[in-house]
Amino acid sequence: MVVAGRLARDGQEVDGWVEVSRTRISRVGTGKPPRRANVWRGLITPGFCDLQVNGAAGANVTDGVAALDAIDAVQLAHGVTSYLPTIITTSADVARKAVAELAERARDPSSPVVGIHLEGPFLNPEFRGIHRSEFLASPAEGEPAYYGSDAVRLCTLAPELPGSLALTSSLRRRGVRVAIGHTAASAEEADEATRSGATAVTHLFNGMRGFHHRSPNVPGWALADPRVAVTVIADGLHVHPVALRLVRRAAASRVILVTDASPAAGAPDGAYEIAGVPIRSEGGRVLDSRGTHAGSALTLDEAVRRWMGFTGASLAEAVAAATERPARLIGLRAGLRAGAPAHLVLLDPAGHVAHVMRRGRWL
Repeated sequence: MVVAGRLARDGQEVDGWVEVSRTRISRVGTGKPPRRANVWRGLITPGFCDLQVNGAAGANVTDGVAALDAIDAVQLAHGVTSYLPTIITTSADVARKAVAELAERARDPSSPVVGIHLEGPFLNPEFRGIHRSEFLASPAEGEPAYYGSDAVRLCTLAPELPGSLALTSSLRRRGVRVAIGHTAASAEEADEATRSGATAVTHLFNGMRGFHHRSPNVPGWALADPRVAVTVIADGLHVHPVALRLVRRAAASRVILVTDASPAAGAPDGAYEIAGVPIRSEGGRVLDSRGTHAGSALTLDEAVRRWMGFTGASLAEAVAAATERPARLIGLRAGLRAGAPAHLVLLDPAGHVAHVMRRGRWL
């Protein structure tokens, strides 16, 4: 099968074609396709990759097989062919069971689950957001056994906690990416964490000390440091559009769009629950009873469109932040390249998903 048209590659649009053989991309080229092709008039992109999905369709990623079926369906409908179910701070028993279930799911090639993101319990209580304080811990108290699962691809932690730097080094030696988040760290502490192996920042500006010109903290450091990727919830609610424009100007090639999707994503407004915390979705906002942001109702294709609208990014540039960059961060083959998985999304000119291919099959 050959699909031809405008291709999104490395943040640019080029005229070209993609040849698919079974579950892989076999060839990619520019200009005239080598044989009869299906021509798409919009944009041909790699499959989207979301590194932070707590839930969707009214369900949490910790709710079992039926819940994951529903979450998978929402993700695929919005062009997400790979995602990391994200386990936020919860009891050790719940986390242990969820990691085992999600690890099994990640071994199923028919599912878009490609690993696990552990967001907790090693977070700073001062910046915990909706994470339940009774389950927070310090790495100095010991690493939970479930952290050793080979399905864990990404961990978010606060580098200033005792034992965090040693844990960061250990995780990186095992091939797990580490992101800084829910943290009171200074710029100097964040820099030390990067030297220990941290490579990203989780939902920039949210769950961390703010920027000040004499104390830049994690936000200022991350925008200035070319070594780290910055993940952003670009709904215009978690981060003001002016700040999003600043992020693009300072770190355009390092931006990764995430949703931090809650059970409210792909579901109507109403009452839900995440990790035992009651939440409510209304008008796009998802809040707990204290008025704290509790994830989002965002889907990744919508994040792409909002990033474009808020920052002036082109569609191809926004697509790169939702496809190639997140996949590469967690060690996946990425982009429209020979040998990569045959995950394709066909977008209309406005960035809406028209068709999705996963592993060489149109869904």
